[in-house]
Parts: sequence; C-alpha cells; structure tokens
Amino acid sequence: MENFNYKSPTRIVFGKDEIESLPELLREAEAQRVLLVYGRKAIKDLGIYKRIQEIASTMDIELYEEAGVRPNPELESVKSGRRKVIEHGIDFILAAGGGSVMDCAKAIAFSAFKKEEEIWDVFLKKTPLKRALPLGVIVTMAATGSETNGNTVISNDETKDKTSIKDDKLIPAFAIIDPSYTVGMSKEKTVAGSIDIMTHVFEQYFSPTRHTSTSDYMSIGILKSVVENTQKILQGKDTYNTRANLSWASTIALNWILQQGKKGDWASHHISYPPTSKYGLTHGYALAVIHPAWMKMALAENPAVMRPKLAKIGAELFADGHPSQIVKSLMNLYASWGAPTSFKDMGITIDEEEATEFAKKATFSGSLGSVVKITGPMAKELYLNC
Repeated sequence: MENFNYKSPTRIVFGKDEIESLPELLREAEAQRVLLVYGRKAIKDLGIYKRIQEIASTMDIELYEEAGVRPNPELESVKSGRRKVIEHGIDFILAAGGGSVMDCAKAIAFSAFKKEEEIWDVFLKKTPLKRALPLGVIVTMAATGSETNGNTVISNDETKDKTSIKDDKLIPAFAIIDPSYTVGMSKEKTVAGSIDIMTHVFEQYFSPTRHTSTSDYMSIGILKSVVENTQKILQGKDTYNTRANLSWASTIALNWILQQGKKGDWASHHISYPPTSKYGLTHGYALAVIHPAWMKMALAENPAVMRPKLAKIGAELFADGHPSQIVKSLMNLYASWGAPTSFKDMGITIDEEEATEFAKKATFSGSLGSVVKITGPMAKELYLNC
C-alpha cells in the first residue's frame, strides 16, 4: 500500500423523509440566496420541488432556479447558471437530482469566479480552479456517487467534447440520500445506474499497487451487494431496503475510500466520453460496452496484475476463478439485465476514421490509466473492438 491522506467532509443524511433535515442544513450553511439546480420533472413528481419551496419560504430564503439540466449535462447550462449566480448574488447552490444535475451544479459553483470564456479552459486544465461556492445535494438516483466527491463531468456541444475535473472545493457540504425516491425507477435507469456503480468500483479495484487486500475485499463486497440487489429489483423485489442498499453502495463506490493507498485506473471512463458525447449515450451503458473491452486489453497487456484480480472476482461473483472467463461472465450478466455489451447493440458502427477521432479526443492530455498506459493507437483499437 501507498501512504495516503483522506478526508470526506460531506455530511451524509441518509433515510426516508430526511428532506426534513434541509432547514437545519441550510442554516448551518448560512444560506440566504439559493440557486436550485434540477433536471426536468423528477423532483416535482417526487414532491421534492414543492417541499424545497416551502422550506425556503418559511426560512425567508430567496430561491432561484436553473432547471432542465439534461443527462450528460452541457456547458450552456453551466453558463446559464453562472449568469443567475452573478445576477442574484447567490451564496449557496442546491442540486436536487441525479449525477448530471450534481455535476452541473458543481461546475456552476466554480464558474461564478471565472469569466464565461474561461469555464471550459478549467476542464481542459488550462486555467486553475481557485474558488467555488458552497453546495449541497438531494440525491434521486443511485449511480454516480457524485454526492460526496469533487468530480464534475460536462459536455461541450459546440466542440463535441466531454471531459471531467476533480477538485476538493467542489465536494458538497451535505448530501440528503432518501432511497425511497428511487423505488419504482425504470429498469433501464436502474440497470445503467448499477453498471455505473460497478464500474466505479472496478476502476479502483484494478490497480498496479500491491498489497491492497483490505481495499480489494471492500470493493468485492460492494460489487456483490450491487449484483444481489439489482437482481432482486429486476425480479420484482423493488423495496425500500433493496434500494437503500443500492443507494449506499453508490455513495461508497465513489467517495474515494476504496482508492486509498493505491492507484486507480479510470482509463475506461475517459475512453467513454467521446462516443457518449457524440451519440448521447447513457453513461452506464457506454461503460457496459467499454470497460469489459478494456479488461480484455489489460489482461493481454498486463497479466501479472489482471490475472489475480480477475480470479478473485470470478471466485466471489461467478463461482469461476479462471481469468479468461470472467470478462465473458460479466458481459453475460450485463446482457441478462438488458444492457448492451457492444456498440452494435446500441445501433452504432464505429469505423477507422471515427475511432481515430475518438482516440485523439480521449488521449488529448496523454496516455490513460495505470494498469496499462492506453495510448492513442491503443484507444483506437479498443473502440474498434467494442
């Protein structure tokens, strides 16, 4: 293991009806003028929107809105939110929704201290992120784990790019996680969210760092829980407790506890961005296609790391410890859930020219990953094999 310094400052308020903790949390944040960031209608259907309005009114908080944030949030929503922050003197941002809403809110939080033309430069690592407004989140989907980390992923429709940044100044001050909001969620969203959670775990589990058994077994435990509870939901056991376990797994999978003392990989996430941006793919489904292809490449390129890691997963998840079979077993699991396991399954054919274009965008800042250094040509090969 490597040395590490870990801090998780987000106050997690977990459970049914915990939106009633919002007044206390807003008082602690000394929020007076709040920008509410949300998607289309989910928070209205769930009653969250109405309750936030009631709480704001009772507390004499000025409430403004940045609505309509789409999946794979776009730079224009960030710019729009920034303008409202400046116009109304916003001092706190409240995101209510899934990962896309949270990512947009985080980008708005730092954009308030940047010129509009500098926002994308932060994502391109050309301009440093120095300040950000405080924010809190109300989570409505188990998937990204954005509620306790400083990650934000934004798409730029003008340039057809999608990229991410990570900064501790973007970590939410609080996260209200009420699993009841996720009960009854569609099969497609449930499956895509579960695959997203699993891939977050895989990205930290597959590592060149040696002697990380504690982290490895924690990761395997999360994977087993996600598989078990997703299977239950798909079999009709869509209960509060099933969703609660999935929600908690989502949070733990990306609050960075699993990556302490080791290097993560994360190549698959970066490789997923170009096709996701161009074709508007569901993030979890893009990962269902790309990450298994990465596993095959990594097994061929670095068997010393991948063989024992895959064997451990196989023994725990599939009762089969043979490394070459594990990737097939994982793809079969995803397929049994109704997820795509190839671009062809999503009606997409990537030719040589497009694969070259995607590879160039994915590796614009250099090679990707730690288990295997994915270069541009390797990324191109991976796209063609998905």
